Amino acid sequence: MDRIKTALDKRRQGTHYADRMHRILGVCQDCGLLWHEERVAFTNGSSALRRVHDIEPVGRVFVTPRYEKYGLHVNTRVLPRLKRMAPQFAYALNVPSTSVEVDGNTVYIRVPLEEAQEDGLLTFEDAWSIAESIPVGSLLLGVDDDRRQLVLEMIAPTNVHAAVVGMTGSGKSTLLKTMILSAQRIGGSQVALFDPSRGLEPLSGHPSVWRGGLFSNAADCERGLEALANQIGRGLGRLTYVFVDEVPDLIAQRPQIKQHLARLAQAGRHAGLHLIIGAQHLLASDVGSMTLRNIPVRLVGRVSDPSAAYQATGRRDTGADSLRGRGDFVAVNGSLTRRFQVAYLSDADLEEWARRYAPRDAMVPVRPEVLKAQTAPVHALAHRAMGSGGDGRPPDDIPEEALREIKRYVRQHGHRPSLNWVYRMTKEKLPTGGFNRDKARRALRLAGQAPQQAHAQE
Repeated sequence: MDRIKTALDKRRQGTHYADRMHRILGVCQDCGLLWHEERVAFTNGSSALRRVHDIEPVGRVFVTPRYEKYGLHVNTRVLPRLKRMAPQFAYALNVPSTSVEVDGNTVYIRVPLEEAQEDGLLTFEDAWSIAESIPVGSLLLGVDDDRRQLVLEMIAPTNVHAAVVGMTGSGKSTLLKTMILSAQRIGGSQVALFDPSRGLEPLSGHPSVWRGGLFSNAADCERGLEALANQIGRGLGRLTYVFVDEVPDLIAQRPQIKQHLARLAQAGRHAGLHLIIGAQHLLASDVGSMTLRNIPVRLVGRVSDPSAAYQATGRRDTGADSLRGRGDFVAVNGSLTRRFQVAYLSDADLEEWARRYAPRDAMVPVRPEVLKAQTAPVHALAHRAMGSGGDGRPPDDIPEEALREIKRYVRQHGHRPSLNWVYRMTKEKLPTGGFNRDKARRALRLAGQAPQQAHAQE
């Protein structure tokens, strides 16, 4: 035991760490795991007992932003028992909890730091500056326990889709924003944003955002996801990350969304679509078993209990139920588990980004049957717009008041108004709100056709 203390002091780890390592080894010795005796037979027929060490210290302590990690080399014969001894280690170290984790040939006793000892939150810029040349197809997550930048390579065959799970205060929304901002700063891709809580709104104004903004209304989210799902089978398109937050809430309002997500998860990568969903609790009954089976990467923050940890990760040995929140996450992909700290985006950073790229709502895709009705002959649409007979005005018709305002603008300025002007005018004057670009173009076309039609009638 003395040689352990000396080794730790030589590495300038301090007597605090040496004392804790002594206590950990003392617990192992009291439980009969530290060593065992084996009888060795010699060629002359005699035999003797030899002490074999089953647990030996690695010799140094890893100190992360949230934990201290004490490494042990462990004989596999005692490993199953050691993995169940987290409560005994917590009692000996006088801390609320500890966890036992296996990483390769080393077993770590992870001891959480007290709140007063924790470093400040890891900022996005700090994590980004570690290695700024992140390749296209990867997303920044944060840093791992060794203070190395951690990125998720979404274009890898084993990482095509991801789920971000965590209860309130876990850092789930922060992680989604970090991934979105990293995609926008790396470039070479576009992001589709769906969030009924509008938490992703500050990042919705960047030119890389699909359909020009954020989908927040449940019905609009359904149309947007349907349009993305319909891209499957048309060949590999532009690399697109599809971020969908609060998935159970969206499915509860619009059940058809479950089928669109299942299709994107099953075959979206063939069209360059990579799905990242967010939820406080991930249940197959809510999201759909087909969707979960096709999402290999789980990024899990603080959850309520071991049952929720198993549902989120698909495994029972990840320790997700002992995470501390505030960006303390575990990444799980099959048999691989990696603990990491999420890179934090402050409110000031988000406000600066929103000032540079003003947040916007998305232009909702039009379903094919509606688009077909909109592309009817111009004279028929003008006839309906002028209110002259027919079967009545369709729901998506152009009001006469909008046509009059457009004609007045043309008389005053000598040219047609812009689409943005039509949007602002209709938003101000019509109770139904502003026209999208397709409807604004149709209104301009009708306003230009109406005088010709009147002249022909004369």
